Amino acid sequence: MKSTLLVVALTLAAIPSSAAQTSGGSPTYLYELYSWPQSNSIWNFCLLPSPSGVNIHADAIFNKKFRLTDLAQLKRKISELPTGTRIIWMDGMSSSEPPTPQSRKLALPPSKTVEEVKRYAGAHGVQVEIPTSTPH
Repeated sequence: MKSTLLVVALTLAAIPSSAAQTSGGSPTYLYELYSWPQSNSIWNFCLLPSPSGVNIHADAIFNKKFRLTDLAQLKRKISELPTGTRIIWMDGMSSSEPPTPQSRKLALPPSKTVEEVKRYAGAHGVQVEIPTSTPH
């Protein structure tokens, strides 16, 4: 029940809860991006607002309501984000949740795809960061 409420709260309050004031006074929006393979050439993505750093739970990441089923859908979602948004692209779960069969699938797509997303985001004023090591 708490997980469901978290997902609903994130959905309803996405913009306000993911905004933080920068020293210049303009808000910075923080999102988490997760990816996992569906097949050899098809990747799934989930891009959700991150209210207080990296902490989104697996039930939200793998919720079909939030799943982006190809690169075109991910790009469309990125293009809707405000300029100055930061995306943290995770290759695994960072929370203390025990791993599940689904969360073990989280990974970065091939480097060509990662670079394509970074370039696209940059052209829209969105910064994509990939942590050097993500705990699994």
